Amino acid sequence: MSAHVAPHRWADLWAGRVGTAERALMERHAAACGSCRRTRARVQRASDSFTAIRDQKAPDLAWDSVRARVHWSVSTERRAKVPPPRRWPWPAWAAFAAATAGAVTLALVTGPISLGRDADEAPVLSNAAIHAPSPARAEAPAAAALVGLVNRTTGDVLVDGVRPAEPFARRIVAGNTLVTGDGGVDVQFGEASAFALGPRSRLELRRFDAQAIELVVEGTLDVQVAARAKDQRFTVIAGDRVVEVRGTQFRVQHDASATSVACRHGLVEIGRADRTPRIAVAAAKRVTLGPDERVVPLTPDELAALADATPLSLPMWNPDVFEHGSAPLEIATAGRREIRVDGVELGTGPMRVRVMPGRHTVEAADNAGRFRRAGWVDVAAPTKDVRPARLEIPAEAPPTRDLTARRRQFAGNLDRARLAACTRSAAKQGLTGAYVQLEITVDAQGAVNALNIVDTDLPKLTRGCVLDAIRDTLRFQRGAAATWRERVEL
Repeated sequence: MSAHVAPHRWADLWAGRVGTAERALMERHAAACGSCRRTRARVQRASDSFTAIRDQKAPDLAWDSVRARVHWSVSTERRAKVPPPRRWPWPAWAAFAAATAGAVTLALVTGPISLGRDADEAPVLSNAAIHAPSPARAEAPAAAALVGLVNRTTGDVLVDGVRPAEPFARRIVAGNTLVTGDGGVDVQFGEASAFALGPRSRLELRRFDAQAIELVVEGTLDVQVAARAKDQRFTVIAGDRVVEVRGTQFRVQHDASATSVACRHGLVEIGRADRTPRIAVAAAKRVTLGPDERVVPLTPDELAALADATPLSLPMWNPDVFEHGSAPLEIATAGRREIRVDGVELGTGPMRVRVMPGRHTVEAADNAGRFRRAGWVDVAAPTKDVRPARLEIPAEAPPTRDLTARRRQFAGNLDRARLAACTRSAAKQGLTGAYVQLEITVDAQGAVNALNIVDTDLPKLTRGCVLDAIRDTLRFQRGAAATWRERVEL
């Protein structure tokens, strides 16, 4: 077959109107011709659709009601357009009466006159048909509810007036109210979207779904929100002011005396419920609402503070995975100290923070503001039998006057032969250049009150051997009380 197969012949083939020989010839041609093969596929899909439609039951329609509606509507329009009939003069009425009398006489003689259809077939209009209710419109599906998870807490946090036993296992949803004491709370609700409620503040989640988020704040609220879709709204209500954003990081502070808004990046708009002209606050700007509502630039210190207050959010946001596959880590500090976990600064401790299972390194800032290794902690996935991970960081000791003498005494007491015996097996495996960093506290009498390894690259068994070897040989004389860190190369 040299020519292409006509589309209607494929329809005849599916309908069974093509002979066996011609069918084989058409199939052979389609196997070698891409155009006919695509035509055959389209015709087959259309034929299958016609079969499905043919097998369906006809819909039930209120035809009488539809006919009555159309008749009534058309009649109304016609009556509105057609002018009222003219009055006939009395001679015309006399002629019409005579004609009517003649028709009645003829009907009595010959029978009723047919008007072309029976009276039974005349449409009957009823109030029910005329005023039949229109079909109800399908309601739009409700917007998907959002879920928030606590990522960090400092101090006391109340949810709906109650201190939750485990805030990291509780979902934050629409209708919840969060209240903080001297600390704060960070809640993540999306990829790169989270808010942080500051100290002595109150937040109501008035609406919290994929279409709109409405937060009512009293106090301090820091927000970082990813870019919203065109039909999504994110608003923060502070008194009679409404702050609306599309995607930005900003801070709202509201109390009885004043309301201020600062924007780190992006753009926020501030308005009122009465739709007065809005105030636009761009990146690195702030405004204090009141009589003088001038937008002014942020100072470098204000901009740095705003960056430090960025709400904590975890990557690869998945509420189900985070809720059951992550765990809180409690970091206890004596006094207020800046904390860093796995190299990420998290703010001032003590605190609790959500982390993934595994080993995590914790650092704390000293009096000079330098971060020092405070230790590491192994965090397991949350189960009923596993206690939450906790790391306690002791208070930083005051500076020692005669620290050089204490370090000289420490170096003179080390038993290098015993330390080499501890690391012999590790050296045979190629692990050389190992070290331990110790934190040592000695009182004025020379007694060792604390001796801990805060950092090392040795395996656990070797680490214990080294610590025992140092503890057994460590001796100090009377002198100044001291606390310091010592690095020992092995």
